[in-house]
Amino acid sequence: MTSIVKVNMSVCDKISIVEVTAQDDGTYRVKVTTPCDNVREFVAGLESLTITDLVDKTNSKVFERMKHAKMSANCLFPAGLLSAGWVEAGLIAKSRAKDKKSNWIEFSFD
Repeated sequence: MTSIVKVNMSVCDKISIVEVTAQDDGTYRVKVTTPCDNVREFVAGLESLTITDLVDKTNSKVFERMKHAKMSANCLFPAGLLSAGWVEAGLIAKSRAKDKKSNWIEFSFD
């Protein structure tokens, strides 16, 4: 089964869709649809992830890419990619993800 996450970056008006599918060899195939050049650059080379890439910040291709990507540090896409991977790997229960629907950042001003 494929886990799909929609990443809505309201501040830049860009929505990206990330699909992660578990493969028989224990890896995770990543497919991304996005209008954002920075996200496209970020995911280049991340078409196949391992469980290490999803959970080990020190040895993860995802976290390594975050350090060098052109995208802004506050971009939610990396968290969306990891969230889709975590759901697909069973690290977040699909029932919980379906029930809660989203995580979000809310700007608040006095």
